[in-house]
Amino acid sequence: MTWRLRRGGDRLADAVEVTNTPDAPETTMRQKTMRRSRLRGSLLTVLVLGVLLLSGCSEDLPLNTLDPKGDAARTIDNLVNPVFIIAGVVFLIVNLGVVYIAVKFRRRGNDPDAFPKQIHGNTRLELGWTILPAVILAVIAVPTVATVFSLFEPRDEAMTVEVTGQQWWWSFRYDIDGDGEFDGPEDITTATELVVPADTEVALRMTSEDVIHSFWIPQLNGKRDVVPGSVHDWWVQADAPGYYLGQCTEFCGLSHAYMRMAVVAVTDDEFSQWVADQQAPATVPEDDEAAMRGLETFVQQCTTCHQIEGVNSTGCEPLATEDEFDLADFDPATDCYEGVAEGWTGAAQVSGTAPDLTHLMSRQRFIGGVYDLYQTRGGEPVLDAEGNPVPDVNTIKSWVRDPEQFKPMAPDPSRGNTYGRGMPTLPLTEDQLDDLAAYLITLK
Repeated sequence: MTWRLRRGGDRLADAVEVTNTPDAPETTMRQKTMRRSRLRGSLLTVLVLGVLLLSGCSEDLPLNTLDPKGDAARTIDNLVNPVFIIAGVVFLIVNLGVVYIAVKFRRRGNDPDAFPKQIHGNTRLELGWTILPAVILAVIAVPTVATVFSLFEPRDEAMTVEVTGQQWWWSFRYDIDGDGEFDGPEDITTATELVVPADTEVALRMTSEDVIHSFWIPQLNGKRDVVPGSVHDWWVQADAPGYYLGQCTEFCGLSHAYMRMAVVAVTDDEFSQWVADQQAPATVPEDDEAAMRGLETFVQQCTTCHQIEGVNSTGCEPLATEDEFDLADFDPATDCYEGVAEGWTGAAQVSGTAPDLTHLMSRQRFIGGVYDLYQTRGGEPVLDAEGNPVPDVNTIKSWVRDPEQFKPMAPDPSRGNTYGRGMPTLPLTEDQLDDLAAYLITLK
């Protein structure tokens, strides 16, 4: 048996309570169970922290802001590194202090009524932990403000591109002739991939057609929100040729996670050739019967949303109705089809536009920059007998057949919107899908 002293009230000052010994093993067992639970919790915490730490050791991190590849990103990195060091020192000091206090002033013994000694006020200590953080923040603020101003300095001599965020893709319009406008005969419109010459500053005029989006190419610059009705200046510059992946970082609806973009930096000669190719209208594949049938399907079903220079671009003589479209007499140099296939007038995106497909196959990715346009194996492109990359026809057909298999969308009008959001499922047969894919892969 064990003896325990119980403190009583006025009538009973002290009393002795006899307890049976069988309770002792039960208490010991409960204490052991608690210790095992705490041990499992500690091991789980260490495991989770270890996994998080190891996840940062991968070499394949395309969205890595700590691996700058351009002047703007390097400016940010030069600010982040010392701030991280200061924050790490503060973190270490604070946590060592917490551990020291927890150990030194912990409850000792098993007395449930034990109460630590109370200390009320220490003027020097309180002044110290108020003034020191303020000084640290002031020291950090100076280079931070200087960095922000340097990132927002206008790039007057740079090539200018208009960047427009839309649900859920990015469009890019190049002011090639330098007249301050983006709709001249020499200017270029493309989507998803921003092609730029390496080691050249490119000025960006950014806006949105629908909701707030955020443009972020982490290896080249920081994040920049784009807002409907406003124009925001930004810029990018890549040290060397490469493919620099980006991501919209402002939640913008169903397919926000599938709204990517990329900066493709190339040599000066490659950029000049790319500009010349982009300025040319789409080639009409007259020698390919399947592709020509696909062109007819495109005209009937896809021109509601998508534009192809020479097919339904502005500036050519429009054909008023679908009935007037005669493929045999169609001349892409002078004619275009601006009609709408009956039954699909509500298919346009909420912005009223969709990606320009004139030179679709000059890009590496499509569907918001998430899926490859060409076949790959082990991360490398698959080449045909002549050494050319092989188009991923199956993915192109699957995308047209069932778009929501790839991206969550709401293509039907809803909540007062005249248009839906995203690509609709078109009523195409498998033969029409084959023909349409045969035509789309000719758009190089």
